[in-house]
Amino acid sequence: MDPMTQSQFKEWFVMLVGWGLMGWVAYLIASMIRRKQKNDMQRALLEKFSSAHDFAEFMQSPAGQKYVLNFTDAMTNPLNSVLNTVKIGMVLLFSGPGLVAASMRHSLDLWFLDAMGMFLTLAGVGFLVSAVVSYFLLRKIKSAEAKSAAKD
Repeated sequence: MDPMTQSQFKEWFVMLVGWGLMGWVAYLIASMIRRKQKNDMQRALLEKFSSAHDFAEFMQSPAGQKYVLNFTDAMTNPLNSVLNTVKIGMVLLFSGPGLVAASMRHSLDLWFLDAMGMFLTLAGVGFLVSAVVSYFLLRKIKSAEAKSAAKD
């Protein structure tokens, strides 16, 4: 490969990785802001009720039932959390070697790309191990709950 073309590949690759990293940081910041706004809105809604009777009336309305259903789905389904962890782990597990392979394929002598690839791979393995442990703990807790319910 022509050294000029190889140099251009290096520059473009570094630029794309930099832009991707900035985009990822912007996404994380936006999701944190969105989560904070949602929590503030829920807190303001709950503070709006002056008594338990007002809150009970709200809960009987269709809007109140929808509010509680959305809130409880996120809180009471641990299997979704395990599946999200698996998704993140798989993406990281394949992104790491992809980054290392891309740096080797284009003969990029940038040590931080290899280091970042290794880090992403290990983080992916960590997420997957965490998901497996969480899944088995979830199954154990559910079987213990079923046994205690059968005794009653």
